[in-house]
Amino acid sequence: MKIAIIEDERMEREQMTQCVREIADDEGIGLQFEVEAFSSMNEFESLAKQPDLLILDLHLPDGNGLELARRLKIARADIGVIIITAYQEHVYEGYEVGAFRFLPKPVEAHVLKDAVLQYVDEYRSMKALLVPTETQQLVVALDDVVCIESQGRHSVIYFQDGRNIDSARSITDYEREIENRCFVRVHRRYLVNMKHIIRLKDSKIVFDSDCCHAEISRRNRSAFEARFAAYLKTR
Repeated sequence: MKIAIIEDERMEREQMTQCVREIADDEGIGLQFEVEAFSSMNEFESLAKQPDLLILDLHLPDGNGLELARRLKIARADIGVIIITAYQEHVYEGYEVGAFRFLPKPVEAHVLKDAVLQYVDEYRSMKALLVPTETQQLVVALDDVVCIESQGRHSVIYFQDGRNIDSARSITDYEREIENRCFVRVHRRYLVNMKHIIRLKDSKIVFDSDCCHAEISRRNRSAFEARFAAYLKTR
């Protein structure tokens, strides 16, 4: 799990970084943390891969943290944001960008720890998908899903390793649940994981696995192209 911290005050930045790293070491949460700390928005925006969780001060020397959070959320709706502020009036603005938590500044270690652990629980749930079949309920890793194909009221889920599962849920049900987690509806028949797209060929989507294929409908093309372009900026 990749975590980025943006805080311009050196001592606070170092204390938060140490606190977050200690969570992974001490809590036995079963996740590896990759933690990077930045002193400014410009420094953060040079990061090649966007984080899963961003912890940021609202008042930075080179800009407003809310605007950065808003841009990131537009590009990738599933990114977690923990906002640190000494000004409570900004809490209401933060709700507009879907902040996970607001922490008062200066941040106490146990408060930051609790917020990060709560996000870890949510992150785990976002990375799993419940797939009901005719005989059982399966929990699968969302990142392994390449494409979901509609089969009337049911659907077929295709995985990167070549497996497929017939599901008793409809593609519309899945779309409601996971459309903000790198998945996008490209056709009435197809819901695809943008993480697995390697090429577009006319209306065809080429995945990093030959487990399935998908087409982009004319009706969905504009919305898909906008979502995919925003997603590519976060990779």
